[in-house]
Amino acid sequence: MKNSPPLMGAFAVGSAVLWLTSCTTLEPKHENVVAGQIPEHFSKTSGNIPLKTAWWEAFNSETLNRLMNEAFSGNLTLQEAAARLEQAEATATISGAAGKLQLNAQASTSSKYNAYANAPNSTTPAKTLGLYASYEVDLWGRLKSSEQAALANWEATKFDLQTVAISLSAELANSYFTWLTQTEALSIYESQLQSSLNKLSAMELRYATGQATTLDLLQQRQQVASAEAKLPPVRAAISTAENQIAVLTGKIPGTDLQLTPEPLPSLPPQPAAGLPVALLENRPDLQAARLALESADWSVGAARAARLPTLSLSGNAYTTAENVDDLFDDWVSNLAASILAPLLDGGARKGEVDRTMAVSREKIAAYRQAVLEAVQETENALSDEAHQADYVQALAKQYAAAQKSEAESILRYQRGILSYFDTLAAIVLRESLQITYLQAQADLLADRIQLYRSLGGDWTFILENK
Repeated sequence: MKNSPPLMGAFAVGSAVLWLTSCTTLEPKHENVVAGQIPEHFSKTSGNIPLKTAWWEAFNSETLNRLMNEAFSGNLTLQEAAARLEQAEATATISGAAGKLQLNAQASTSSKYNAYANAPNSTTPAKTLGLYASYEVDLWGRLKSSEQAALANWEATKFDLQTVAISLSAELANSYFTWLTQTEALSIYESQLQSSLNKLSAMELRYATGQATTLDLLQQRQQVASAEAKLPPVRAAISTAENQIAVLTGKIPGTDLQLTPEPLPSLPPQPAAGLPVALLENRPDLQAARLALESADWSVGAARAARLPTLSLSGNAYTTAENVDDLFDDWVSNLAASILAPLLDGGARKGEVDRTMAVSREKIAAYRQAVLEAVQETENALSDEAHQADYVQALAKQYAAAQKSEAESILRYQRGILSYFDTLAAIVLRESLQITYLQAQADLLADRIQLYRSLGGDWTFILENK
């Protein structure tokens, strides 16, 4: 191997670089920016059942379980998030490549035409092979900071995908329970309409025999019309829920989803909420916000390092086919080092530092806000479910009393003790409470779904399926 002054100079510069990098760093200093924002305990008590990721299985609905599996494999929003994850992974790979040796080869062939006065014309082939190598020494950690920023963003995107999956499961469960609620409401309304039609037929007979007044007959006809008017909005709500389920499972709206009406499930045992600090690890959105802050901090380090000199090592060599053995010797002998120091850039690099620092402050605020909202959502979910459960119990007592009142009112009307207007009022109240009680049960299920959603859990299985 040939030794040359450029090679010796490059090694001298490299030695100085190693000494500089050993005592200089621009790595970000991470602090607990959410200190003081996490309470020691939730203000409301919770159950003692361990949180299960596949929480929907607790409702014991085969149809819901099937829809969940279809959604996790066919939902397009989830596929979008998975594609963004692939992009982030590729970006991290690209960023990491900047700190590695770059080696390029070039080969060419040509021919030279020879013309001689006293000899035949001829051509001489010429083949050339060349190598070009370059490497930027990471003096101040700029390349490392850029790579770490990309890696943190990649990790954040993994948690973004999990967050999308959590939202998808909650939306699908709500949509399915809405479909069940509206389907049962339609059955109730149809039953009420049939009851009103039967009462109208009886009222017409009573009117014909002079046992009922014109007002009684008109009031019952109004009741029938009111019952008929309730059907179209419920049928529309059922169609809306079906279309929503179709889209969530990646199907065309209008597709036969093979849904079969079933009673609303009873509320399963409540999961344990644990300590509020566990939300930082259990909620993918908080993990993503933390990693977004980390990525921003690394970007600040990269921007600061960009204002300092850079050192690049490069070497190139070309040879002909006859001298291929000398190619690597020539390449080493042409090794050179160059230092580039920014002097005047119109404030561009300083502006980039200011911009990345502002982004970091933005991510700090976003992370802190996300933590507050996570605590709020969990507190609200626990509180809403507790109060809604009390409301459902109160409605159950009220509905039972309304059933007895209706039966007594009808009996008194038949005996001529009570007017039909008062009897009709008792009937209307009982029918209204029947729907109100049904909706209250659905709202209680929605509160439980929100609790599952707010607690998060281990959703890494989504990454394995993508």
